[in-house]
Amino acid sequence: MIDRPVEDVWNYITDISNMPRWEDSGAVWRQMSEGPIQVGTSIQSSITFLGRTVTFDLRVTEFERNRTFSVEAVAGRTRGTKVSYLLVPVEDGKTRLSRVTDARFHGIARLMQPFVGSITKRTGALEARNVKRILESQR
Repeated sequence: MIDRPVEDVWNYITDISNMPRWEDSGAVWRQMSEGPIQVGTSIQSSITFLGRTVTFDLRVTEFERNRTFSVEAVAGRTRGTKVSYLLVPVEDGKTRLSRVTDARFHGIARLMQPFVGSITKRTGALEARNVKRILESQR
């Protein structure tokens, strides 16, 4: 539960330049297509892990203002993985933020499948806490 109106939370999480502040992977985020973010927008996320940079090409698949923001991996060993952020306005101008991950793995990456549930649950909770901490401190 974030003590900020849904519009504030939406504007913050859908601004790609804010992602390194709240998203937990330490990735570098870039919007690859021009114009405002909408369904079809291309985004790239690059993570350096053990001296190797891994790049994820993503496409926005849902973009319903103040409600749902979803991206899906369009290539590579995580092709088809979808991450959705869901916002629900609640009483007194607060917002409930949650994340749903539908992970898909291909090739050797399938070895990660047994660990995905606990990792994504922990990551989603951490991201929501990060957004809460940042936005509530900006009052």
